[in-house]
Amino acid sequence: MARIRIGEETDTAVGWSYEVFVEAFVNGEASESRHVVTLSWHDHDHWTGGANPPHTLIAGLVGLLIDEGVDLPKKFDASTARRWLPNLDERLR
Repeated sequence: MARIRIGEETDTAVGWSYEVFVEAFVNGEASESRHVVTLSWHDHDHWTGGANPPHTLIAGLVGLLIDEGVDLPKKFDASTARRWLPNLDERLR
């Protein structure tokens, strides 16, 4: 089980960048990792139609990746996750 916390949001030339903290619990021990996840306006519109705030999409995406056992890199773009989960588009919509 993991807890996801979205930290600072930064505007970029093509979307947003998020600081994401993942607190995982294994055998009663907690550990936290920090990740930087970028999201383009295009992908945000593609996945949500603009209906959900970008930070909500990032939290859902990271949660889904963790649930599927993906070892998150320290920095990645949200669109990269399509390579890790081929049915990602359908699952995020």
